[in-house]
Amino acid sequence: MARGVAEGVAEPAPRAAEVYRHVQAGEEFREVRREYRRFVFPACAAFLAWYLAYIVAAVTLPGVMDRQIAGPFTVAWALGLLQFASTFLITWLYARHARDRRDRLALGLRWETQDRLR
Repeated sequence: MARGVAEGVAEPAPRAAEVYRHVQAGEEFREVRREYRRFVFPACAAFLAWYLAYIVAAVTLPGVMDRQIAGPFTVAWALGLLQFASTFLITWLYARHARDRRDRLALGLRWETQDRLR
C-alpha cells in the first residue's frame, strides 16, 4: 500500500492544495469573485455614505434633525430608523444577488473541487 493512501484515509495535503489552486485559477472562480465584488463594493460604499451623511447631519444641522414630524417623533428619529431599514434592505438585496448570480456558479465549483479530490 502506498504511504498515506489507505481506504478511508484523506489524501495528502499537497494534492488538495493543488486542486484548490487549479480551481482558483479558473474562469468560473473569477466570475464568482467578480459578481461578489460587483455588488458588495457599491453597496458598502452607498451604505457608508448614507451612514456618514446621517452623522454629519446630526452634528452640523441640529435644528433640522430636531424638527418634529409627529408628536415627539423627529427628523433624527426618522433617519435613524431608516438606517435600520436600509440595513435590512441591503441584506435582502445581497441574499437575492447571491442566489441569482453566484450560488449556482459556486455550487458548480464546489462539486468540481469535490470530484477532483476523490
